[in-house]
Amino acid sequence: MNDQLRNKYDSSWYLSKRLFIDYIRPLLKRLLLAVLCMVVIACTTAASAWLIQPVLDDIFVNKKSIMLYLIPPAILINTMINGVASFYESTIMKRVGQQIVANIQIELYRHLIYADLKFLTQYPSGNLISRFTNDINVLKTTSSEIFTGIIKEFFTLIGLIGIMFYQSFSLAFVILVIFPLAFYPISKLGQRMRKISKNMQEKLGDFTVRLDETFQNIRLIKSYCRENYEISRAKAILDKFLSIYKRAAYVESASSPLMEILGGVAIAAVVFYGGRQVINNETTTGAFFSFITALLLAYKPLKAISKLSTLMQEGLAASKRLFLMLDVEAEVRLNSNQRVSEIRQFDIEFHKVFFSYKADQPTLTGVNLHIKQGQTVALVGGSGVGKTTVLNLLLRLYDSDSGIITIGGANIKDIKLDVLRQNIAFVSQEINLFDDSIMENIRYGNLDASDEEILDASMAAAAYDFIMELPKQYHTQIGQNGVKLSGGEKQRLAIARAVLKNAPILLLDEATSALDSISEKKVQMALDYLKRGKTTIVIAHRLSTIETADVIFVLSDGKVSEYGNHQELLLKSGEYAKLYEQYKTDRTLLEV
Repeated sequence: MNDQLRNKYDSSWYLSKRLFIDYIRPLLKRLLLAVLCMVVIACTTAASAWLIQPVLDDIFVNKKSIMLYLIPPAILINTMINGVASFYESTIMKRVGQQIVANIQIELYRHLIYADLKFLTQYPSGNLISRFTNDINVLKTTSSEIFTGIIKEFFTLIGLIGIMFYQSFSLAFVILVIFPLAFYPISKLGQRMRKISKNMQEKLGDFTVRLDETFQNIRLIKSYCRENYEISRAKAILDKFLSIYKRAAYVESASSPLMEILGGVAIAAVVFYGGRQVINNETTTGAFFSFITALLLAYKPLKAISKLSTLMQEGLAASKRLFLMLDVEAEVRLNSNQRVSEIRQFDIEFHKVFFSYKADQPTLTGVNLHIKQGQTVALVGGSGVGKTTVLNLLLRLYDSDSGIITIGGANIKDIKLDVLRQNIAFVSQEINLFDDSIMENIRYGNLDASDEEILDASMAAAAYDFIMELPKQYHTQIGQNGVKLSGGEKQRLAIARAVLKNAPILLLDEATSALDSISEKKVQMALDYLKRGKTTIVIAHRLSTIETADVIFVLSDGKVSEYGNHQELLLKSGEYAKLYEQYKTDRTLLEV
């Protein structure tokens, strides 16, 4: 991040303005109704202070009996109006606060789901979850409470100050001199709180990461008896959080005593100066106590406003973390020309393609591939030579550093991204399933598919038999990432999903790796049927899969070292022939 961008995100004005424009202004109609209620609350609070004067002067001092029938009903009506306005103001602001949370969450979710895979892999999933929970909830508190506090407490304070000036200009002037002195140290505390709050949110994010990794790897933890080790790691994070929180508690709590001390100074000065005015008959007892009541009632909004600075800094720290993430644009979409809205030919070509996941660590160093429409090609090579990377680039999960990839002669950067991916079915050895029913997991390949089509797809993937043995069959809930199923069962569901998609380009990354020999034969037959008329790229280590490929590309040192069919490569006596001789005894090729 350059200095100009860093200064922008460090600016409280920029963050506050963006919060208001993006999330508060769209809800302005509801907020204006809440503001109306706040004005009513402010007026009735000021009226409560003003009513003290006739209570003391007219009832207790001058003993006007008629006032007994006027003032108590006025107090009752004033209190009821205040209560009703407070109820509606609180209800509206709670709803608005939750709406703000929902709006930010869906915007962040939309942004992340369209984000580049390269960007998402930079963050542990727990860290991303922390943005949705900790940061956004802090922002909710900031947006709703600060808006409520600034408007309601400001109007209330203005009304009460008006009563104080009405009752005694000189006393009110003394108060206005004393209280502003508190805001300088409080503003400094708020600036410090912003830095501390940022650290707190980061540690909460670290703890969320630890929780996520714990539940994702619970079998590993238990099998290695690492429960106490994981507890110690979690405790270390929480201890750091507690250390930061202690500093936060110190800073946050400092503003209240400051206001208490200044409040005491102000009340003492008013009692002394106002008492002398009453003794010297310069004012009435009722006017003095009306002033004192207004002063005491003003203490609450003044104290609340003093805390808003600290609260705002917490919210700005959270908003900075969110905006930094929201403002990262997807490079894949930025590099898209989006001119081609239909693919009619499905031959694939890689021309001098270079790619690296990390700087100075190239994965592909000039890959050249040509795959004719309808061909089945296999990619072989050692671990880390870039076989899966080729599939990732074709799907545009990443963009190449240089070189051109075409489908049907069109640069894939010119093809609309959704059109490109709709024409590709991908089955990976890393199976991804949802915590949903079997039927809905298969339907993910085609959301418009009928139940009958799902049934046919599961049969083609040799999944029908095991599904029918389950208690609820196709309506069985499979748990997070299919935890209730075996590896082979999960892989067959993934293949069924690809069968249902029926895309013209098929990518298979060890699609049969988790299957037993009987299931593999069934699925292989289904895949052979599925590959008919499709352009297929297979990454496999089993010779049975590779031998039947039309073309085999051998990857080495980030590029294609040789290619041809099985027999042609054996005759070349090159790298493929050596690998074949080395591994043919166990019918596998290279490490998985």
